Amino acid sequence: MSDADKPLNKKDQKRLDEKRGEGTGKDYVPFIKVGEFSSSGESVRVKSATVGRVHHLFSGNELAVFLVFDWCEEVIDIREQFPIPLADSLIICRQLGIRHPQEKGELKIVTTDLIIDFVDGSQLVIPVKPALELDDKRIVEKLQIEKAYWEAKKVPYLIFTDQEVSNELKINLKWIKPLIDLDTEVEYPFSKQDVIDLAARLAKQPKAYVARYCAKLDDQYQLEEGTHIGIFRYGIANQYLKASLETPFTEWKCEDVELVDSDSADLEVGNAS
Repeated sequence: MSDADKPLNKKDQKRLDEKRGEGTGKDYVPFIKVGEFSSSGESVRVKSATVGRVHHLFSGNELAVFLVFDWCEEVIDIREQFPIPLADSLIICRQLGIRHPQEKGELKIVTTDLIIDFVDGSQLVIPVKPALELDDKRIVEKLQIEKAYWEAKKVPYLIFTDQEVSNELKINLKWIKPLIDLDTEVEYPFSKQDVIDLAARLAKQPKAYVARYCAKLDDQYQLEEGTHIGIFRYGIANQYLKASLETPFTEWKCEDVELVDSDSADLEVGNAS
């Protein structure tokens, strides 16, 4: 039986019926959501300051790419787990002479990990894969399908692997992930106003290292040890504060930190109380 004559996977058909993968911005719903299939254990649901909705990411590498672009002022939309139309992927497989992705005799929808939309109207497609998986024949074939589809649409296509994640970025991700992961049941009793007040204090010592100066502020204001760095971490996670993710947070100076003018109080993360 040719691939074209095989049925579509029932779960994928249900997702299509639910209009997953359609729309943009806040209205977009990813084709696959966290919890719907087994992954590496690094799956995470995070809120986006750029888009204003919850995003479903399936690896630490996807989270790294997502945060880099979510912090980029030129980005207006990020769509994850975007489904390629079955008719197109079947044609591409026939042209390439490869078998269409399937499971137990049922066709599977091919998805692209991330689509980035920029303010100038341009787009960038990013499949995210561990470097070791690039030796897997079926993974490579799936990437070939994606590449052919997006190249036909003249959309730039860039494979991202764990080798592109710097040690500095890994350190920062590990530091803020507990606050941005919506499935982490931790309460942080901070507010946006706390962050604004902290930013005013940091501005008075531009050459000081943030972490060290926060410790001094705890002593100065007679607060529990770790209070100011906790507010700072909360501010970074909510994108009320920004600094380069390519520099370890331990090396950020006060002058490296920017207070973002935002009224997105409804986008607070970290289960703030």
